Amino acid sequence: SQGMSMARFSAMESPRSRAMAHWAASRFLLLAAASWSLPLATGSAMRKQLPHIFFVVVDDFGWANVGYHQTAENREVRTPFMDKLVKEGIELNRHYVHMTCTPSRASFQSGRLPVHVITELAPPCDTAGAMPRNMTGIASVMKRAGYATHQVGKWDVGMTTPTHTPKGRGYDTSLTYFSHGNWMYTEAEWIGHHINETNVPVPGIIDFWDTDRPASHLNGTGYEEYLFRDRMLNILHKHDKATPLFLQYDSRVAHYPLLAPPEYQKRFDFIEQDNRKVYHAMVNFLDDQLGNITQTMKDLGMWDNTLMVLSSDNGGYVKAINGPCNTTDEDFPGAGPDTDYGHSTVCYNGEAGANNFPLRGGKYSNFEGGIRVNAFVSGGFLPAAVRGTKLDGVMHIADWYRTLAQGVAGVDPTDSTAAESGLPPIDSLDMWPMLSGANMTSPREEIGILFTEDLFVRGRWKYVRGGTNMAEAAWGGPQYPNASSVADPIEAYHFKCKKMGCLFDVVADPTERHEVSEANPDVVASMKAEMERQVEEIWAVKHQPDPACEAAAYSIYGGFYGPWKELETLVDRDTQVTAELFV
Repeated sequence: SQGMSMARFSAMESPRSRAMAHWAASRFLLLAAASWSLPLATGSAMRKQLPHIFFVVVDDFGWANVGYHQTAENREVRTPFMDKLVKEGIELNRHYVHMTCTPSRASFQSGRLPVHVITELAPPCDTAGAMPRNMTGIASVMKRAGYATHQVGKWDVGMTTPTHTPKGRGYDTSLTYFSHGNWMYTEAEWIGHHINETNVPVPGIIDFWDTDRPASHLNGTGYEEYLFRDRMLNILHKHDKATPLFLQYDSRVAHYPLLAPPEYQKRFDFIEQDNRKVYHAMVNFLDDQLGNITQTMKDLGMWDNTLMVLSSDNGGYVKAINGPCNTTDEDFPGAGPDTDYGHSTVCYNGEAGANNFPLRGGKYSNFEGGIRVNAFVSGGFLPAAVRGTKLDGVMHIADWYRTLAQGVAGVDPTDSTAAESGLPPIDSLDMWPMLSGANMTSPREEIGILFTEDLFVRGRWKYVRGGTNMAEAAWGGPQYPNASSVADPIEAYHFKCKKMGCLFDVVADPTERHEVSEANPDVVASMKAEMERQVEEIWAVKHQPDPACEAAAYSIYGGFYGPWKELETLVDRDTQVTAELFV
């Protein structure tokens, strides 16, 4: 990477990028039945050798909310399918992400560390689009290897122009929502947690999109994750197994607000604390969902040639509860499949329910509980010798870009389009030799990971700049949140690093109980020097909401979110087809 000036770049600049946007927009009004697949880059013999890839990103998945991280029996944690997948695959013990969702997802899509794409939350109406348009997305790279590409679930990587959407990033189809979270029956945008609110909020803009148009035909027809399941099953049953499949499932589980089907909530009625109960119900639902999809792949003869990857986008949230949940049943006046009430308990006050025990902190924190996440690899494509193993090698979610493209599919992921626009190159490293058992060393061991201008991890060490005030500086327990955490949540605790900085040995002390800078001055000096060197290469653009976005949701899309810039070609010159098509 080279040092970049913030003023030099815009997500909306180069002539090439404008040409790309015109191409995407001109395709934007085609019927859903039209074919969008690109010519295959390889012959059929080569394609048969490539594995199907099932890539799963879970939302706000707590370290302690999965069975394989339990050290004692805990009847609240029920993830038998995921536990089985880990037992048959590789547990990734040091898989890192950003502490919040947008940067982690942009990192995976772009192959850059967040410091070279985005390090802040960006809403759907972000004018820069979260990820610069002229950074090539992972799906576009996989298509060069001959993959059919499909995305289902949360996007959160921008929608400024048609090129910023999953379709514009290389996915043949997508069933998605653009924001950080949405309500799971109305698909209305979630605008943030409440404090002591007693009524379920009235729906606002609907955040639900099907490839190149609002998903109005599916909106309000049932629990959102069931709709995602049906789309994935449809993709699998219609897929030509001779063509490699790249299926990305960005689960809505378990972001706020918390909603789970009543039948799943009943399984956890023994839990008195509502946030914790519904959170566990959602994770249990996800476990069944993954069991369903992977079993379908087995039934269709695909699993033995499938590489499955699962990662959370950040740690589980551990904020204050800030008020009660809302409980209503199907007999509540007005309740139905298109309402967010009437389906047992829904939690939208505070942001609580997850648990990262024994790690410190959680989502929004740079302690391990916020950036070290549940992750594993499974599937029949894995060499037999590595199944049932646990890897301690350092890996970042950005590394999947090169690992899948180069290590698995055999294509060069170099981003020439970004280079032509003066954007940073990819940071992604090929982890396939480590994952496949060819060696046991992570290429990140010496390079490290720069998370922010104040945080650097390399090898066993984590260094935090002096004077940094670290958030969520506490630990939960086997059951969290609980009665005592109402008045004493993890988010209430902070830890300020001394002048020389904080140093943690996260191999010997993964729970970060001991700050060891004074005992290791040479390590501090080395880590600080390398961090400062890499900080010089941080790249960023200004992110701010555009009021025209929400106006377009109503004037163009009938109350649904969608792209609002560079839509000139949405009006056909001959037939004058207008945006009414989307209503």
